[in-house]
Amino acid sequence: MVKTAEQKSRVKIREMRVEDLEGVLAIERETKEDSRAVTYAPVPDSCIGGEMDASVVAEVGDKIVGFVLGRVVGSPTELRNVAWIELIGILPEYQHKGIGRKMAEAWKERSRKKGIKKVHVMVNWRDWWMLSFFESLGFCRGDLTDLQAEL
Repeated sequence: MVKTAEQKSRVKIREMRVEDLEGVLAIERETKEDSRAVTYAPVPDSCIGGEMDASVVAEVGDKIVGFVLGRVVGSPTELRNVAWIELIGILPEYQHKGIGRKMAEAWKERSRKKGIKKVHVMVNWRDWWMLSFFESLGFCRGDLTDLQAEL
């Protein structure tokens, strides 16, 4: 059955559940190299766990088409918890349709409702597309700086 444009536009964003994990991992496998939004997270297996409600999925019908894996952690620089976007994935045929924006906004709202005051994501400074995407969602350069050394 061919999905129509109308069916593709019926995207539902909701809290991730345990039964969504296989769909999330399938998206990760399909998008691993070419089209995944790199957010400097470890492999998805290490991101999944803890509070499932810190993550969201996008679904069309019964199919998971995208995800935002998030995590709530204690901040080393603040006296409260903060939330991090660990990884974003969207099936290639659903990219550039506003689904990433819908998921990120839903994730931010869920974090806000949990009392979180600040959310973070780490991206490559040279990745202008990802920087633009997150800036359009209200993210700006924070106080933390990534330092590295070649060995």
